[in-house]
Amino acid sequence: ELLLVGFHGTEVKGNAELRHLLCDLKVGGVILYERDVATRGPRNIQSPEQVGRLTTDLRALAQSCAGRTPLIAADNEGGPVMRLNARAGYPPTLGHRELGEVDDVALTELEARRIGRMLHEAGIDWNLAPVVDVASNPFNTVLVQSGRTFSQDPERVTAHARAYLRGMRAAGILTALKHFPGHGSSFEDSHRGFVDVTKTADLTAELAPYRALIAEGMVGAVMTAHVFNRNVDPRHPATLSARAIGGVLRGELGFNGLVVSDDLLMEGILSRYGIEEAAVLALRAGVDLLLLSHNTPAQDQSATDRVVTAIRQALADGRLSPEQVEAALARVRRFARDR
Repeated sequence: ELLLVGFHGTEVKGNAELRHLLCDLKVGGVILYERDVATRGPRNIQSPEQVGRLTTDLRALAQSCAGRTPLIAADNEGGPVMRLNARAGYPPTLGHRELGEVDDVALTELEARRIGRMLHEAGIDWNLAPVVDVASNPFNTVLVQSGRTFSQDPERVTAHARAYLRGMRAAGILTALKHFPGHGSSFEDSHRGFVDVTKTADLTAELAPYRALIAEGMVGAVMTAHVFNRNVDPRHPATLSARAIGGVLRGELGFNGLVVSDDLLMEGILSRYGIEEAAVLALRAGVDLLLLSHNTPAQDQSATDRVVTAIRQALADGRLSPEQVEAALARVRRFARDR
C-alpha cells in the first residue's frame, strides 16, 4: 500500500505482472507511461479508447481481488511532459514555460482544467504536477532547458502553480508539487546520476512556492527530489533525508499531507544506495509513498518484490518502527479518499 508502481502492457486481460501487483502485493497505486524508456516502444497508453478501457478494467480487477482501488497516476504537466499526448491521439497542450512566459494566470487555470478533463476521461485520478522548481540555472537540462518550469521568478512560479492547482481541482484531479526542495539550480540530472546542489541552491527562493501554497491549504501531495544539499543534510539527498522531509517540509513549512518520492529506480538514488536500502531510508525519512517506475534503461522487474521484503525485514529488525509505517499508511489512505 506504500508503493506507486509502473507496469508493462496496455490491457489487463492476460497481464500477469499487473495481476501480481494488484492482487498479490495489493499496491497503493500504479503509474502510467506512454513510451517505454528501454524499448522506445508503446508502454501503457496508445489511444483514448484503450487507456479508458485499461483504467476501468484495472480498477475492477483491484476491487475484486484486493477490496479497494489503487491510485492511478501519470505525469501530465503539459507540453514536453505529457503522457496523454498527440502520439496517443490527444490534443496538444501548453507547457509550464509557455504559460509562464505569457504570464496570464487565467490561461494557466483554464489549461490545467482542460488537461484535468482529459485525465478524468482517461480514468487517471492523480496528476504528478505542477512543477514548482524555480528556473534559476539556465543550463539545467532536465527542467529549465526542456521547458518544464514556469519562471526564474519565485513569485511567478507561485502564481502559476496556484492557478494550475485550481484548474486541476476544478476537474477533480489530485496533484503533487515537485521537486522538493528544488531541482532548478542543478547542472546534473538525477535520472542519470548523483546530483549535488550545495553550491547552487537558493533555499529562500526555491522554497517560496511551497511555503505560500502549503500555507494556503492548496497542497495535497509533494514529490521529493533526489538532490543532495550539504547545508540541509550532510549525509543524504532529500528523498532519503529526515532533515529535509521532517525538518524542513513538515517542520518549517508545516506540511501534513502526502509525501511521494521521485522514482527510486533513477540513478541518482540507485547508484549509491540500491533499491532495498533506499526504500527503507525513504520511509524512515518521512516519505509515505515510494515510486518505482520500472521504466528506466536498465529494468529490474524484481525490484518491487525486493522492496516489500526489505520493508518487512526493516520492521522486523527495528530499523523501521510500526508507528512510522502506520502514519504513512494513514496519509496514503486519507489522500486516496480525496479522489
